[in-house]
Amino acid sequence: MSDSHLPEDWVQVAEVGELWQGELIVGRLRESGIDAELLDQTFHQEPLTKVRAFAVVRVFVPKAQEEQAKSLISKGFELPEGVEQDDEPR
Repeated sequence: MSDSHLPEDWVQVAEVGELWQGELIVGRLRESGIDAELLDQTFHQEPLTKVRAFAVVRVFVPKAQEEQAKSLISKGFELPEGVEQDDEPR
C-alpha cells in the first residue's frame, strides 16, 4: 500500500523500523476502536544489512482519531524498542 491509497484525511501517528512493530501498534489501535492502516516502505533487496533509512513502517489513522491514537500509543501500551511517535503536524 502506498500513502496515495490512503484517504486524504489520514495522518501518520507512528513510524517504526520493523513490520512486526507496526502490526502490533495497528492491532492495538484497532482493538481500541481506532481505524488504523500500516504502510510498509521497507526497501527489500538482498543482501542489505539492516539500515534504518531502508526500514520504514508507518502507522496511519483518520485525522479525527489522531489524538486518541497518539494517547493510546504513548500511554495505553508500551511501544516496542525503536518506535518513534510522529508528533509533527502534517
